[in-house]
Amino acid sequence: MGMRVHELHAASVHAPLVVLPAAALVDLAASLSGDRRQAALGRKLWWLGVGAGALAGVAGLAASQEIRAEDARSEDMMWLHGVANFAIVLGATGIALWRSFRRPSVASSAIGLGACAVATYTAYLGGEMVYAHGVGVRTMPWIAPTGVRKSPPVLSASAPAAFLRDAVVGLRWLVRRTLRAVSGRQPVSRGAYGIEGIDRQDSAMAAQPPADTGA
Repeated sequence: MGMRVHELHAASVHAPLVVLPAAALVDLAASLSGDRRQAALGRKLWWLGVGAGALAGVAGLAASQEIRAEDARSEDMMWLHGVANFAIVLGATGIALWRSFRRPSVASSAIGLGACAVATYTAYLGGEMVYAHGVGVRTMPWIAPTGVRKSPPVLSASAPAAFLRDAVVGLRWLVRRTLRAVSGRQPVSRGAYGIEGIDRQDSAMAAQPPADTGA
């Protein structure tokens, strides 16, 4: 069975998780040593990490519309995973732009390493969704409530259009869910944070059906 579009996210997340910490560490070494070649390498790695993160992020937006969360807690975990990664990519883009005109510093390297620590947490949430909640594992990648649209094979003729369409719908869902969370209209399930103690407290909310993800 060939890879499907919703599986592109899982296949692409490893690159930014490796490249972004490498960029921060190279920058740290360059700021301490003053080595111009290391500084140039760090700058390139930041842009490479931004590109890899953007690709993984767009793939994640598309995947959010091609898999179904079984409960409100899993859906909120998917939202938290997505919005935090979106913020990380924006932050990495800011550092890459700053590094395009300035040499690395210990402060900028520390900020980059802090962002990478957050990325480790969002990666943990991704693992929780898959291994603890089965999101995207079951062979039912429906994205419409009536189960009309499926996640097509990556090498099919319909894959590019489905990928772009679902990424746009996924971004719309992410923005709308963020606005509902910020306004308090739809509080975030405490179990979405992936902490075992909170998970147990939130078992009642987990039984609720998920809201419409925008498809």
